[in-house]
Amino acid sequence: MTVDIKVIRAGQMYRYYLRETVVGDGRRPARTPLREAQEQASVPVGRWMGRGLAVLGLAPGEEVTEAQLRNLFGERGRHPYAGRIEADRLAKGASPKKAFKVGALGRRVR
Repeated sequence: MTVDIKVIRAGQMYRYYLRETVVGDGRRPARTPLREAQEQASVPVGRWMGRGLAVLGLAPGEEVTEAQLRNLFGERGRHPYAGRIEADRLAKGASPKKAFKVGALGRRVR
């Protein structure tokens, strides 16, 4: 058995998840859609779980998408549906800066 140890910095965690962890600790082929890579690796789809889901508007057992992982981990704490929230605020007349801020969860960590 071999073990790889890697340093993961804030903002890079989702790349690690999407390349290796979500496909069963394998290596996800470049440009392969997440769902397809999971099927090829015989890995079940990720599902949202936990007590805080209702606050985020997520349902237990709902499929975790690549965009949601990017928002939550790659964008340093944006809401999984940040794009949808931002578009809704822009449609209601909010400035781009304010619409972007609405999609943030808590404070940003560097």
